[in-house]
Amino acid sequence: MVVRVPTAAPSQGRRRLIIIVVAVVAAFLVLFTALSGFFVDVLWFREVRLSDVFWTVLRTKVLLGLAFGLTFFVLLFSNLWIVRRITPRFHALTPDQEVIERYRMQFEPYIRWLLPLFALVIAFFVGLGVTTQWQTYLLWRNGSGLMFGHPEPLFNRDPAFYVFSLPWLKFMQGWLFSALVGVTFLTALAHYLWGGIRPQAPGFVDKVTPQVKAHMSVLLGLIMLTKAWGYYLGQFDLLTSTRGVVVGASYTDVNAQLPALRILVVIAIACAILFLVNIRLRGWALPVIAVGLLALVSIIAGAAYPAFVQRFRVAPQEFQREQPFIVDNIEATRRAFSLDGIQSSSRPIGNSVSSEDARANEATISNIRLWRPDVLRDNYTSLQRFRSYYEFNDVDVDRYVIDGQRRVLMISTREVSQGGIPEGGKTWQNVHLQYTHGFGAVASQVNAATSEGQPVFTLRDIPPIGAPALEGNGQRVYYGEGAPGDAAFVVVDTGTDELDYQGTATDDQAQATFSYDGDGGIPVGGLFQRALFAWRFRDINLLISDLIQGDSRIMIYRDITARVPKAAPFLRFDADPYSAVVGGRLVWIWDAYTTTNQYPYSDFVDLAEVASPSVQEQAPSLGGDVNYLRNSVKVVVDAYDGSMHYYVADPLDPIIQAWSLAFPTMFTKLDEAPPELLAHFRYPENLFQIQAFEYTNYHVTDPNVFYGKQDFWALPIDPTLSSEANRVLMRPYYVLMRLPGEDDETFVLILPFTPLDRQNMVAWLAAKSDPGPDYGDIVSFEFPSGVNVDGPTQVFSRINQDARFSSERTLLGQGGSSIVFGDFLVIPLQDSLLYVQPVYVQSNQENAIPELKRVVVANGSAIGIGSSLRAALTDSLGEVVPPEGGGGQPQGSVEEQIQALLDQATQHFAAADAALRAGDLAAYQREIAAAKAATEQAQQLIASLLGAQPTGSPSPSVSPSVSPSVSPSPSPSPSG
Repeated sequence: MVVRVPTAAPSQGRRRLIIIVVAVVAAFLVLFTALSGFFVDVLWFREVRLSDVFWTVLRTKVLLGLAFGLTFFVLLFSNLWIVRRITPRFHALTPDQEVIERYRMQFEPYIRWLLPLFALVIAFFVGLGVTTQWQTYLLWRNGSGLMFGHPEPLFNRDPAFYVFSLPWLKFMQGWLFSALVGVTFLTALAHYLWGGIRPQAPGFVDKVTPQVKAHMSVLLGLIMLTKAWGYYLGQFDLLTSTRGVVVGASYTDVNAQLPALRILVVIAIACAILFLVNIRLRGWALPVIAVGLLALVSIIAGAAYPAFVQRFRVAPQEFQREQPFIVDNIEATRRAFSLDGIQSSSRPIGNSVSSEDARANEATISNIRLWRPDVLRDNYTSLQRFRSYYEFNDVDVDRYVIDGQRRVLMISTREVSQGGIPEGGKTWQNVHLQYTHGFGAVASQVNAATSEGQPVFTLRDIPPIGAPALEGNGQRVYYGEGAPGDAAFVVVDTGTDELDYQGTATDDQAQATFSYDGDGGIPVGGLFQRALFAWRFRDINLLISDLIQGDSRIMIYRDITARVPKAAPFLRFDADPYSAVVGGRLVWIWDAYTTTNQYPYSDFVDLAEVASPSVQEQAPSLGGDVNYLRNSVKVVVDAYDGSMHYYVADPLDPIIQAWSLAFPTMFTKLDEAPPELLAHFRYPENLFQIQAFEYTNYHVTDPNVFYGKQDFWALPIDPTLSSEANRVLMRPYYVLMRLPGEDDETFVLILPFTPLDRQNMVAWLAAKSDPGPDYGDIVSFEFPSGVNVDGPTQVFSRINQDARFSSERTLLGQGGSSIVFGDFLVIPLQDSLLYVQPVYVQSNQENAIPELKRVVVANGSAIGIGSSLRAALTDSLGEVVPPEGGGGQPQGSVEEQIQALLDQATQHFAAADAALRAGDLAAYQREIAAAKAATEQAQQLIASLLGAQPTGSPSPSVSPSVSPSVSPSPSPSPSG
């Protein structure tokens, strides 16, 4: 006989032990996760020397959470305690209540600690939610005493009240109202559970006990008082109302909505009093009357009456009613967007640019940008990337002194991208320890191309050679704009050397190594600290790798678009951070803005619509509606060590003054910036876009003209990117030019204007970017009324209809190639305009890059075409196009110069043939003369190379009126 021995079931103590162990492990993981994130943030803020910012923000969040959480706990627990106190001891139970009573009796022995625990849990989450309001609180706390000036006319309050105080007061009112409603609901639920509210009771009087009526009346009275406060604050919202013709208090708002709000304040207070009186009466009549009265007045006075006034008193005579409010809106908007400082002048407009004009503005012509940034980035990637793990994320426009002359260059930083490491080589050691940094930058002339249509580099290769010069560690890029696939962290100063770059002059496979010796990064530290980093990044290798030592440094937030906002989340940032070479070092410069949507009477701007980023920009674009904007801060990040400096660019802005008071150690005065750094600050493109957008309407200061929209402008359409289905606005562009009435060239950001719904040009706007007292000055040059000036779309159509260009376009588009247009530029020159259209040719083969092959210049009624800007301008002036090179030899060796000149001759012969087929004999003669001149110059070089004296006439010199200061490269040869 087999006897089965029963298996002992797990004891209750063992099950309890398992549950305790699981709970402890789970709690430890949660705590360790929170601790790792907190600890890493502490170390990171210490690395960037902004610990005060971290602790100020943390302290503010904790204080807000505690204050509001404790307030809510007191409100909720005190009311639940009152519920317990006034619970009826004896009452008849309905069947439903009998079930509830049985459950309640089971919890009754624990109720003394369950109630405060329940209130504490709810209060914790309430307090946690309030911590997100730390920015609103700090602005309110530090905005006291700050003034914008120009009090608004309705309540005679300074805009500081609306920007700093009102948001906090509205939050307080909204939070208190929500808290009282929540407490009232939980209190009513508690009364139901404890029998004070009995919906199934037979008699109406017995459904709610008198004590409960009194208790609920107090809570409802407090809600009504809070609602009255909300109505009072609501009257200030009228100053940003969108009801009328313009933003701000309108006729209806002032004469109907405002009185209605004031009436509602009185009625809400009266309702609160009725609720409090009901404490003694303990009935339902007064509460019902109070709520009904408030609802009725809200509908009639708050909605129906304003709608009646708007339709029957305002609409039939809108301008007469709204005129004073339009004036208020114009003045406030011009102040809020700094339009009131724009200097406007009317300038005569000439028919065309003459040779004398070109000669007098040689510096401007030699710095006209022919390269579109995204096209140039493709060229940089093809010609200067060298390895797949390098990346050019952005191409920026800046000015530098090259060979003693001020030049506009386009520059891009060569960053590392771990996502580009070849497959099979993406080991943990390679990704995080060896491929740690990019190397150098490339720069090229804005106005020139080689004979192959490629950029003319002034800075190139690895190690970088040329100008602007990079030196020492300043050429290594550990912090940049980032790219998809980048590692979340790299570790430097480890047991293995970093890859500096690969390839030398003698050995393409040789590797130059480097060991980081800067201050960037956080010391990895001991075992516990390494464990925190490992858990934070979910990477066990940080903990177990023998290559990581105690003095190794981990670099996080290397992407400046994440790094800079992490320390200053209260600022808004331009969509285009740009790199600059300052003192031989690469730095990043990023413009930051202070904004608000509370400035009274000012017009709203949708930033996402107006400040649209370009195709190549990687940074987050601006978004949201604002009605006040200042470029208050310029952030500078060192590409080698990641150090950040927040320079206050607009110390008169009250918002940045408030943040400076909140974080006194964060900001640096602009006059403390090195002069060589100041030379690379420029007027922000997004700010200029927004100001130009607003100026299209708000250049009008006469309310009558403004209401009739008789003189409204528009931003021009970019004819090279737009189609009937997709209209793309022209972006502003940087130009080194001599403004009308001034003696010296200035680096400016300009943009033309067209009349609303028309294509001709009516004015252009320029913002000065050079350091000094004139930085940020904006000037508007308006054309005389009655004079027609062709706009970008019209001129672009003329170019495409030109017979010579049509032939050139057909010729260039042969052989499986396509035409790509560059940025269409309108360049003011003296009292005339020069329209410049670069034309690229791109093969349809895979990975082909666009090459600059033609430049088209519209000068008055003439269309000039050439392989360079100088040639096209000369052609538009009706002169013989001389060979390229600015009067000297083409660039490169003698053999390269000869080949370039022969390519030019071939190109001119092809153009002459096209002109002959088009019947343009004048162009045919010009092209033949240019081809002959190039051939003769090539013959001279060949003779000099062979040691013989050249024969024939000397090559013609280049007219100084069109020769750039730095000679461009030889013209490209024709394709196809």
